[in-house]
Amino acid sequence: MNALVLTKVGGILGPFAWILGLIMNYIFEFLNFLGIPSVGLTIILFTLVVNLLMMPLTIKQQRFTRMSSLINPEIQKIQKKYKGKTDTASVNRMQAETQAVYAKYGSSPTAGCLPLLIQLPILFALYRVIYNIPAYVDVIGDLYRTIAVPIQATSGGADIMNQLMTDLSIRVSNFNFDDINKIIDALNYVKSTGWDTLVQAFVSNPDVGTAVGAVKDTIISMNQLPGGLNIIDAPVQLNAGIAGFFPGIIIPVLAGVTQFISTKVTQPKQKDTDVEENSMMASMKMMNVTMPLISVFFCLTLPAGIGVYWIASAVFRTLSIVVANRYFDSKDLDILIEENKKKAAKKSERRGGKPTWSERMMGASAAAQAQQENEKQKSLSEIAKANTKKNYKPRDYQASDRPVDTSSIASIAHMLDRKDKED
Repeated sequence: MNALVLTKVGGILGPFAWILGLIMNYIFEFLNFLGIPSVGLTIILFTLVVNLLMMPLTIKQQRFTRMSSLINPEIQKIQKKYKGKTDTASVNRMQAETQAVYAKYGSSPTAGCLPLLIQLPILFALYRVIYNIPAYVDVIGDLYRTIAVPIQATSGGADIMNQLMTDLSIRVSNFNFDDINKIIDALNYVKSTGWDTLVQAFVSNPDVGTAVGAVKDTIISMNQLPGGLNIIDAPVQLNAGIAGFFPGIIIPVLAGVTQFISTKVTQPKQKDTDVEENSMMASMKMMNVTMPLISVFFCLTLPAGIGVYWIASAVFRTLSIVVANRYFDSKDLDILIEENKKKAAKKSERRGGKPTWSERMMGASAAAQAQQENEKQKSLSEIAKANTKKNYKPRDYQASDRPVDTSSIASIAHMLDRKDKED
C-alpha cells in the first residue's frame, strides 16, 4: 500500500519543506509558462537546484574528506603505538598526540559532521515534498481539488472513500474525510488506471464523474514519463508478466548504477592496507554494495516519481563531488592545510581560546579512561590488602626450668615449652 504523509509536513521539517515547496512550485510554473508542464522534469530540475544550493556544504564535506586521507594514517599509527596501554599516563599521551595531529592539519574529529547534520533535514524535507507534490505545487493541487470538492459533498462519501482507498491500496495517515487536503492526498496516488474505478465508486454523484472527466487527461499528461510510464505508477508491473518489466525496469537499474557510482566517487582514496585497518573505511566499502541494492529495491516498489528523484539526486550529487574534487586537486596540498589552520585559528579567536566541543569530548574521554584505570588499580590494591595475612606477634617463649636430657629426643623437643607462670 502507498503510505502518505500529511498534506504539508509539520514539525521540525516544516520550514525546510515550505522553502523547498516554494522552489518546486516556481519551477513547475516556469515550465508551465513554457508549455511543458511536466512533473517528471520538475523533479529533475528541482533536484538540480537543491544540489546547487547545497554545493557549499558539499565542498566543506569534501575538504574534510581530503584532510581525513592525511590524518587517518597518522591517527592509526598513534593507536597502534598505545594499543593495549590503559594506564593514565599512556591515555593522556595518546590523547595529546591525537589532538596535535588534528591541530597540525587545522581540522577536528567532528569537522565532517556539521555539513551532514545540516543536510539531513533538508533531504528528509525534500523527499516529503516530492512524495506529496499537490500540497506544494498550486496548479496540481487545484486540479485535484476540483475532484475532491464533489467527493466531499457526496452523501455517504466517507464510507465510499474508505472502501475506494482499500480497493486501490492507498493509505493516508490520519485520514479524515472532513479535511479536503486528506482527500487530495488520496487522489494524488490514484494510478492512471484507477480513475474509472473512482468514478464507478461515486456513481451516485454525477458531479464526481464530470470533474474527473474534466481534469483526468491533464493530470495523466503532467505525470507522464518517456516510454509511457507514469510517475504515480510503480515502474514495474509484477502481475503483468515479462511485458510489465519494460521499459519501467530501466528506472530501478539506473537507480542502482547511479548510486554505485556516487558511493564510489564519495569514498576517499586510501591504500588497501589502510582500508583493511580502518573500520570506517571498511563500512564505506560495504556501502558500495548495499546502497545500490537498496536503491533498486525501493525503486521497484515505490512510484516511478521517487525513482526519477533517486536517479537525478545520485547523478547531481556525483557531479557536485567531482567538481569539488577538481577544485581541491587544482590547489596545492600545503595551501589547503594552511587555509584550514587559518580558519581554525579564527574560530578559536571567536571562542575566546576555549576548547572546541570535540576537544572537550576527547578530554572527557581521556579523563574517564584515567578514572577507570585508577579505580581498577584501587580495586586491585584493596584485594591484595585483603588477602595479606595479619601481623602476629611471636609468643613469649622461655626456656623451661626442667633439666634437659640431651640424649632424649622427647626432652629436646620440650626445650621451648612455655614455662608455667606459677608452680
